[in-house]
Amino acid sequence: MTKMYHGLGLACMYPENWRVTEDTDGGRLLGFTLESPTHSFMTVTEYPITVPPSQAIEEAHETMRLEYDDVEFEEIETDFGVTKASITDCKAGDVRFYYLDLLVVSRLISFCLDNRTFLIQIQAEDRDFESLELVFQAILVSMLQSVQDE
Repeated sequence: MTKMYHGLGLACMYPENWRVTEDTDGGRLLGFTLESPTHSFMTVTEYPITVPPSQAIEEAHETMRLEYDDVEFEEIETDFGVTKASITDCKAGDVRFYYLDLLVVSRLISFCLDNRTFLIQIQAEDRDFESLELVFQAILVSMLQSVQDE
């Protein structure tokens, strides 16, 4: 079964055994995280439109470089099957690093929508990432589809 989350002008379906947390500041929603039972997660953060997607990704990548050794970054395709003209300037990349002898994959996706920039971070241990990639993709597609259906 699935649940539905609404926030930041987005909506997405996610597995019912996942946990949702919201990041707020003074009652204002800044972002939200969907976390799996294995602690893999998808975080969605809103930025002002003055922060381009490439900058949002670079800042996230830089934070990881400061935190972990031997961080690798690889730009990836950004075709997510969404045709709504208001979704623009999509950028994406995979970051890989080791934490406690585990290879971690962190996929960073950023785009502009309705005068805002969004950064989505999908992160899991390598084996979990492979097994959950289709779940993450379904969540992302449902989120982008909710925008397209407006």
